[in-house]
Amino acid sequence: MSYELLFSRIDGRLWMARREDGSIVELRVEQDDDDIHSGCIVKGRVSNVLPGIQSAFLDIGKGRSVFLHVNDLRATDEAISKAPIQDRLREGNEVVVQVVREGRGGKRARVTCNLTIPGRMLVLVPGITRNAVSRRIPDYDERARIQGILEELPADECGWIARTAAVGADRQRLGHEAERLLGVWRKLRSQESESAAPSVLLRESDLLTEILRDSSSESLEGVVLDDVDDRQRALDFLQRVDPMAASKIRLHTGDVGLFAAEGIDAEVDKTLRPRVWLKSGGYVVIEETEALVSIDVNTGKFLGKRDFEKTVLRTNREAAREIARQLRLRGLGGIIVVDLIDMRGREDREEVLAVFEEQLRKDPARTRVVGISDLGLLQLTRKWSRPGIAHQLTRPCSECRGQGTVRRDADY
Repeated sequence: MSYELLFSRIDGRLWMARREDGSIVELRVEQDDDDIHSGCIVKGRVSNVLPGIQSAFLDIGKGRSVFLHVNDLRATDEAISKAPIQDRLREGNEVVVQVVREGRGGKRARVTCNLTIPGRMLVLVPGITRNAVSRRIPDYDERARIQGILEELPADECGWIARTAAVGADRQRLGHEAERLLGVWRKLRSQESESAAPSVLLRESDLLTEILRDSSSESLEGVVLDDVDDRQRALDFLQRVDPMAASKIRLHTGDVGLFAAEGIDAEVDKTLRPRVWLKSGGYVVIEETEALVSIDVNTGKFLGKRDFEKTVLRTNREAAREIARQLRLRGLGGIIVVDLIDMRGREDREEVLAVFEEQLRKDPARTRVVGISDLGLLQLTRKWSRPGIAHQLTRPCSECRGQGTVRRDADY
């Protein structure tokens, strides 16, 4: 599927919107440099070991702590991997970890000892000598060709994973990226031995570089930016890693910023509202809680013409497409429960489920659809690694503590 990347500099912060088939499906905003983001590698100190939940808390500096589960510890052999966490960690131990899920609400960020260093075409996996090719590359011959190149790359006691951008890349291009990633890994190991915990060893790339690095150039229609310096940074990066994609960069000029000119400002405002209207007149209500995301589907203004069951089916189909888009757009994850309008026929349920699953195939995040229960609840999980757009742009109200209700005078 073809797509565009739109970057706008607003009040000093960089924003990104991804547009597919005329619709905005993803929004990102640059976070503070001082934050610990998903992908960062840090050297932390164990502050508490909790045998009851086989986990530990690590101090990573500036009053921040992260969560490490026993399954995320590295093990050199099977006997060590089965040992309880209290036999493998002690308070005061220094451990190098990578953030795999940022904290939100009362939950701390989650980290792992199994590190990865991503590039555009390759991912370096320290401490693992196996190589692999992304499952998103379906062609058997191309997979075999890439696998053969991976076996010839310098290893340095590391493994390689080929990303989808490796399709068509020759031995020389992959070799250059492998050497660069190995250089990053060697520098990180040097910093590890010289730095005392807690300290940051490697930060994730800035938003512009991260998005360009992880984007496939094959279906990329264009990269539009409204800041001259950002455009130059994008050119410098892509000319180094993907000259074909660099030719698709253009600068937006005009009296108003890119987001305002393209109507994306209005889309940002809509993502902060719980209610999303459908074209038919129906709507969905999205509520994010501590435990899960609850989504309710309603017919709203859409009353149909004659057949109530057809009205319900049409609304649920339209809602399934929009909900799949909203999950990406808002950056929602974890357990998600969708209360569909009740459908009596099994065929109608299967049709709505098929529409939803088809839309989810466009989502790069890993999802697992459990199905539609007898109560009409569509259940799924979606991998979550960073706070959604609402968490980045809003904070709980100091008056109502986030409850969002006003007490009536008659109840005082």
